[in-house]
Amino acid sequence: MNQCTTHRPEDAIAAHHAEAVAWRRELHQNPQPAWLEFFATAFIAEKLSEWGYGLFLGKDVLAAEHRLVLPDAETLDAEWHRALRAGAAERFLAPAKGGFTGVVAVLKGGSPGPTVAFRFDIDSNETTESNDPSHLPAAEGFLSGNPGYAHMCGHDSHTAMGLLLARHFAENRDRIKGAVKFLFQPNEENMGGARAMVENGVLDDVDCLLGGHVGITARKTGQICLNVNSFLAVSRFQVTYKGVPAHAALKPNEGRNALLAACAAVTNLYAIARHNDGASRINVGVFRAGTTWNIIPARASFQMETRGVTTAINEYMVEKAREVLEGAARMYGLEVEIEPAAFALSGDNSPELVELGARVAKTLPSVTEIIPESAFNASEDVTVMMERVQQRGGKALFALFGTPIGGGHHTSTFDIDEQVIRNGAEFLAAMYDAVVQKA
Repeated sequence: MNQCTTHRPEDAIAAHHAEAVAWRRELHQNPQPAWLEFFATAFIAEKLSEWGYGLFLGKDVLAAEHRLVLPDAETLDAEWHRALRAGAAERFLAPAKGGFTGVVAVLKGGSPGPTVAFRFDIDSNETTESNDPSHLPAAEGFLSGNPGYAHMCGHDSHTAMGLLLARHFAENRDRIKGAVKFLFQPNEENMGGARAMVENGVLDDVDCLLGGHVGITARKTGQICLNVNSFLAVSRFQVTYKGVPAHAALKPNEGRNALLAACAAVTNLYAIARHNDGASRINVGVFRAGTTWNIIPARASFQMETRGVTTAINEYMVEKAREVLEGAARMYGLEVEIEPAAFALSGDNSPELVELGARVAKTLPSVTEIIPESAFNASEDVTVMMERVQQRGGKALFALFGTPIGGGHHTSTFDIDEQVIRNGAEFLAAMYDAVVQKA
């Protein structure tokens, strides 16, 4: 690949912005959710390979035992073949078979320096996109082509931003000191991908981790927020009660009603006393039980989550929730299975990088406003990566990149101003230069 002659990262990145918009739109048309991101995995890997990156795929990226709530074999196979039919290269698809999605890519420089990692999530939502003519993807012909799946949170733009940044480094390899590492992470929406990557050791050589998200509280193009806080730690569980069926009229005394136990558990989960040290949350989002009118339900299951503004508060909620769940099982003489389904921590940006990022942002014409501080007030499993890097003496920063967001995150009309792809890549490139200069 030819070296770029410019010395300004923003100029080099601007030269490929139109390509990045096209990448985003192709990804938008081919969305796949948690552990099924086969098209995106092959799409990313093919480009990075062409640009000279060392690639890690499949089992080199994810710890198999930490891939929680894996889709069934039939779905995994169907989505793998869907990606193949959509034009994904089989040589990059093959390592991902069975749900080993995601890409790690490394480019080394010619002189010593830190390993700086950039994290971008690649999964879609499990939802249906609006085909209203006022919705840009509908108007310009790049709506989701996969019914029931759609990029309604901006991860397609994150992926395009990461590729745009990777292209910049490939064309300006002489700027690299040490190494740059790109983490294209699966399954952020169900909050399982980060831990599966961390447990495989892909963060263990990282000195500095940089990432971000479009929109959230930064709703104008040109805005950036660096002091992002109030990430909520989260734990999700699939809970199943197993009882004994019986005829509801003839022999109800012989049954053990799993539905009653599950209802008692749900009611009492919401009665858990909240912690005095900060915000906590609990929710049951899905509930299933029974088979027919006159059979005492032998099985009941639900999906639940706890959250806390700190990891300690979330751990308190988990402990109390387990007491409730197990107590309901004992009360009705049932078995209960509590299966972990997702995991993320609270987290804090490294203050040194917040300060450095503000100085960098002031130098970029694309930044029109630096938002002093913003509460995330939701969960993001990048915090698992941040903690690993920070525990090992490194630093981490997760920023918000400003853009209007259509109807809002996770709605059927979510959309972005595609300028944010360029803005985010420019900031991350300039941030890399600043980090290396300080090292």
